[in-house]
Amino acid sequence: MGIRLLFPLLLLWTRGTQESELDPRGQHVCMAGSPSVELQCCPGWRQKDRECTIPICEGLDACREDEVCVKPGLCRCKPGFFGAQCNSRCPGQYWGPDCRESCSCHPHGQCEPATGVCHCQPDRWGARCEFACACAPHGRCNPETGACSCEPGWWSSTCRRPCQCNPAGARCDPATGSCLCEPGWWGRRCSFRCSCHGSPCAQESGRCACRPGWWGPECRQPCQCVRGRCSAASGQCACPPGFRGARCELPCTPGRYGPQCRDSCGHCKQNEPCSADTGSCESCEPGWNGTQCHQPCPPGTFGDNCRQQCPHCRLGEACQPDTGQCQRCDPGWLGPRCEDPCPIGTFGEGCGSTCLPCAQGACDAVTGECVCNAGYWGPSCNTSCPSGFHGNNCSVPCECPEGTCHPVSGACQLGSHSQDAALIAGILVPLLLLLLAIACCACCCWAARLDPKDRPAGDGTALSRMKLQVWGALTSSLGSALPCSSLSSHKLPWVTASSSRPLPAGPRMTLSLLIPSLEKRMRVLPTACHPMKGWSL
Repeated sequence: MGIRLLFPLLLLWTRGTQESELDPRGQHVCMAGSPSVELQCCPGWRQKDRECTIPICEGLDACREDEVCVKPGLCRCKPGFFGAQCNSRCPGQYWGPDCRESCSCHPHGQCEPATGVCHCQPDRWGARCEFACACAPHGRCNPETGACSCEPGWWSSTCRRPCQCNPAGARCDPATGSCLCEPGWWGRRCSFRCSCHGSPCAQESGRCACRPGWWGPECRQPCQCVRGRCSAASGQCACPPGFRGARCELPCTPGRYGPQCRDSCGHCKQNEPCSADTGSCESCEPGWNGTQCHQPCPPGTFGDNCRQQCPHCRLGEACQPDTGQCQRCDPGWLGPRCEDPCPIGTFGEGCGSTCLPCAQGACDAVTGECVCNAGYWGPSCNTSCPSGFHGNNCSVPCECPEGTCHPVSGACQLGSHSQDAALIAGILVPLLLLLLAIACCACCCWAARLDPKDRPAGDGTALSRMKLQVWGALTSSLGSALPCSSLSSHKLPWVTASSSRPLPAGPRMTLSLLIPSLEKRMRVLPTACHPMKGWSL
């Protein structure tokens, strides 16, 4: 059980010694031998604050009851005592333990036994009682400053001059010598009594200053006021704010407030009475503001607490502060508060003008101009956006690298340059094929004019077949090369094959079978793309 109690005591002792860190330059502070602790008190000393100034006398060196430890292992008598038994008081010129310290204020004062502080004699002052007082016998010297404190009836810096005041009704100012009258006395020397029925009077004139509740030259008449204070000269009651009457017995009537109810209440909501003393309202009527509801709404506002903004009044004119109504409306607006836009089809001041037709848009209620929908522009909104623009009023440029964009959404479409290139290709390719066909025909004609002996038998049939093969190849190439996509609405011309000499039955049959095939091939080509119109084979 004893060990259990000893351990907490050790913890408390170590905490107490380590409450504050030691100053390395403090008294009796040493370096610790243990690496875990840097500083500690030197042997024989105990920590106080950040230094080690408490000596230790323990064991065989322990001090007696009448002694104190002044150094490690050294005991002396308590301050102010000396002797073998430490029971003799120090003489006046000594102080401290064993009376070993000399008193610096001796013989004009005496030191405190424990601290050495001087207590000077009545005629001396200073830290060591080194100065003599200059006060007269009727003054007392301050031991720290040397200033004189005069006895009653005396004044001046040295208390050498007697007061001239009536001692029964005044006291003298020790610095100036002037008389300060007690209540009920007046005069230069306070030699006259006041005749004010217990109230004080002015020291110079003796005029009465009546106490609250009294009035008259001698303050003998009581006030009749129920509330407030009465005039000391006339006895008339000065009512507090919110009351009226000769004796301030009546409260203010509804709608009035202030001293003697002279002020009128502001525009309190629902005509409720205002505060009788300050005139404040709980809330104001629409159109009024302020604690007392005396301030109208600033221009441009109206309603409860002036929180609403005035509508579209003509040229920014102020509206009615309570209702918000306007005298005149801006163009394009109607109604008492100018909050209703013009009906559809009208515009201008009073909505008295008729809008022009807007094909793809609406009429502006103020100016009457057409506000076009996206993708259209113009005075009547009947014109689509020009190439390269889209959006509202066609004001947004297209962002397509080539070609046009959709007039509403701006989506890119096939451009005009691509269409021109396709048209040029559709014209050039048939022309090239036509030149090739002419060249082939020229070859055929040259072969027909050869000497008969150089021509093989049945050359007419062979020549006709050659012409038909060339024409079939030509039309096949035209049908596959031309960029025409829609062919149903075009009519192709009829192409007839003729020869200067009659064909034999065999070739004529062959040609009659090939012509329908040729017609089918030719009808595949549109009229705009056909290079052989008006030609005959």
